[in-house]
Amino acid sequence: MLICVNKLLRTVGLVVIIATAGCSGLPASDAPATNETTIENDTAGATNVTQSIGISVDESAAGAELTAIGATYPRDEFVVSAAQHEQISIGVDTDGDGTTDRTFNETHISGVNNNAYSFDITLDTGYTLQAGDIVTVEYPALDTPQEPGTYTVELRVNDQQTTNATVDIE
Repeated sequence: MLICVNKLLRTVGLVVIIATAGCSGLPASDAPATNETTIENDTAGATNVTQSIGISVDESAAGAELTAIGATYPRDEFVVSAAQHEQISIGVDTDGDGTTDRTFNETHISGVNNNAYSFDITLDTGYTLQAGDIVTVEYPALDTPQEPGTYTVELRVNDQQTTNATVDIE
């Protein structure tokens, strides 16, 4: 009888450990767990730099087709120039493993609008966003600020979800 109770307790304990393993505060992979930005050349005053952004889709954009992505940089700090459709890379990591599962190229881009401090890309993807998807874009026409520091960038998906991320300039 004692052996059966011991096995039962070990089994219950193992089930509890497995069930709560995904609840830790650490991300399960190298994929961005939150919104992030990276920049190919983070030197102050760099020109024509590629900026990569990743936006974790939340419930506000989930269920809608991916139709737009954009970023707004601090005014009078960054300079955003025009980019051609074929220079822009867009993707979606659907399973959080850090690998792009869906890619969209210039044939999916219906417009690219920019001003001195922001860009907005409109798309026709046919892809329905799911909560937890990481939407990524590489935009190749950015000049970094003249002064080093940490700068806040506003990120948007479909004008339904807006969040902030930071970029460090050395």
